[in-house]
Amino acid sequence: MKIDRPKRKFKTIDLLPLINVVFLLILFVLIAGRPTTDHPREIEVALSTQENQYVAAPFSVRLGADDKFYLTGEAPKSLAEIAARVAETGAGEQGLAVELIADRRAHAAALMDFRQAMAKAGVGEIRIKTEFRAEQANGD
Repeated sequence: MKIDRPKRKFKTIDLLPLINVVFLLILFVLIAGRPTTDHPREIEVALSTQENQYVAAPFSVRLGADDKFYLTGEAPKSLAEIAARVAETGAGEQGLAVELIADRRAHAAALMDFRQAMAKAGVGEIRIKTEFRAEQANGD
């Protein structure tokens, strides 16, 4: 005798819409997200434990681990050339800040020389770009 058993229906979950939504979220974050750095990868910026809201400066200078200063190109610039460029843009006369992206391996003497050169160029504010690192509970 043959017993008719009801056939089981396997329910499947359609993952394609979920994959599409996740892909669109990733694209949104990549496009709309604020970049955390705008400096070359060879520069390791200093760490800070105080988070400040980022405000872009109109003029940016990079200080490499070799204690040389760079603008947009790959060739190092002297402090006199950078001061002349600041004077051309009028950043000092307008009271605009200059952003310094310094490698954490750079020497303090180069930072002091930069500060003095910018003071002579009429720049009143220098913002040093750092990477935020929250303090750890154990004091490290």
